[in-house]
Amino acid sequence: MSISRFIIYFILFIFFLAIPPLVAQYFFPIEGLLIPKFWLLFWIFAILTFSIYSFAYWRMSISINASGQALLGSITIKLLICTLIAFLYISENTVDPIKFIINFFYLYFLHTVFEIYCLLCNLHNPKIK
Repeated sequence: MSISRFIIYFILFIFFLAIPPLVAQYFFPIEGLLIPKFWLLFWIFAILTFSIYSFAYWRMSISINASGQALLGSITIKLLICTLIAFLYISENTVDPIKFIINFFYLYFLHTVFEIYCLLCNLHNPKIK
C-alpha cells in the first residue's frame, strides 16, 4: 500500500471513527458518555498512528528483511506511548474509570487494528497473485 493510498484510507478511517463520539456527544449530552478532553486524545491517537505507520513504511521500504521487525516494533512503540498517554491523562484529570476505559480503548484498539491492517497489506508476497 502506497503512502498516498494510506492517506486516503486514513482520512476515511478518521472520519468514520469520529461519527460515534459525535453522535454520543450531541444526542446524549446529559449522560456524558465522553471523557473530558476526548477530542484531544482523538487527535493525539490520529497523529500517533500516522507517524508510526509512516516510520514503519519507511523502514519496510529500506529492506524486505526488516519488514517483520518494523511491524512488531511499531506495535510495541505504539503500546508504550499509549500507556504513557493513559498514565499522564489519569494523573492530570479526574475521570470515571469505566468511561475512561471505554473511551481510551475505543481509540486505542481501533487505531491499532487499522495500523496493523495497513502494515500487513505491505507485507504480502507480490509473487502470489
